[in-house]
Amino acid sequence: MTPPPSGRSRELLLRIVSSLVILPPVILMFWLGDFYFLALVAALAAAMAWEWCSLVAPDGGLTVSRLTALIAALLVGAAAFAFWQPVALLALGGLPLLYVLVVRTVSGAWRLRLLPGLLVAFCPAIAIYWVRQMPEAGLETALWLAFSVVITDVAAYAAGRTIGGPKIWRRISPNKTWAGLVGGMAGSAGFGAGIAVYLEQAPVIVALAGAAIAVVAQAGDFAESALKRYLDVKDSGHLIPGHGGILDRVDGQITVLPLAAALMLFSGKSILLWSWF
Repeated sequence: MTPPPSGRSRELLLRIVSSLVILPPVILMFWLGDFYFLALVAALAAAMAWEWCSLVAPDGGLTVSRLTALIAALLVGAAAFAFWQPVALLALGGLPLLYVLVVRTVSGAWRLRLLPGLLVAFCPAIAIYWVRQMPEAGLETALWLAFSVVITDVAAYAAGRTIGGPKIWRRISPNKTWAGLVGGMAGSAGFGAGIAVYLEQAPVIVALAGAAIAVVAQAGDFAESALKRYLDVKDSGHLIPGHGGILDRVDGQITVLPLAAALMLFSGKSILLWSWF
C-alpha cells in the first residue's frame, strides 16, 4: 500500500499544479502585449495592493481593501496611457491624494501606511509594461526579466537544499544560504547567456546581468521577509494555492523590474542588446 504523501510533498504538488494552471495564460498575455498585457499588470498591481492593505491594515475593512486595489490598477492604467497622452500624468498625483481623502472618510483614520503599498504595486507593474512596449526586443526582454527571477528562486532553492552551509541572514530569512545565492546567480546567468545566444547577442554581458538580477531579487526577498517578520505573519496572503500570496511570489520582481527598466531607459535600449562598445 502506497503511503500518503507528506505535507511537504502535497505542498510541492500543489505548487506544480498551480504553476501549470497559471503560466499558460500569463505567457499568452506577454505575447499578445498592448491592452491584454496592460490588463494583466494592472490586475497584478491590484492584487499586490490588496495584500499590502491586508498586511499593514487588517482592520481596515473590505471597502478600504477594494479601494486600494482599484487605485493601484488605475495608477498603472494612467501611467500607461501617459505614454501617448502626457496629460494623464496628472492622475498620478491626483489619484493618491483622492485615495488618502476617501480612506480617511471611509475608515475615520488617515492610514498612511497604505501609501507605500501603492508604490510597491505600481512600480514593478508599470516597469514591466514599459519594457514589453519597447520597440526592439520588448517581448524577449520582458520574458527574460520575469523568468530570470523565477529561475533564481528555483536554482537558489535547489542549491540551498542540496549544499546547505552558512546562512545569509538567519534572523530575517532562516532558510536562505550563501550556497543558494550562488546557485541562484548561476541559474539566472546561465538562462541569460542562453537567451543572448538565441538572439545572437553578447552572452557574457547578459550572463553578468543575470547574476546581478539574482542578487537584486534576493534583496527584494529579504525585504519582504523582514516586513512579514515585523508584522508577525507567515505568508502575505493565500491567493495562489501552494504558493502563498502574490507578494510572496513577486518580491524579487518588485526590486528587479524598476531597476532594470531605469537602466534601459537611461541607455536607450534593452539590456539584451547591450554590447561592449
